[in-house]
Amino acid sequence: MEEEMFVSGFCKAQNQTRMVLCEVQRDPDGNVQIVDTDCAYGKCPHTKDCLLMKDGIINNF
Repeated sequence: MEEEMFVSGFCKAQNQTRMVLCEVQRDPDGNVQIVDTDCAYGKCPHTKDCLLMKDGIINNF
């Protein structure tokens, strides 16, 4: 089941605080996977160490 959520935090790429709309999917084990975002997550050079997504997803689930 896909869910939508807002994540806010610091974006390294834009060097500012951002609020990002994310579509996430939770598997039966409770793990969360990001399906889509309204930022460049996945294509951004900071994706692997994105604090905005890491902290936001952990804090919301």
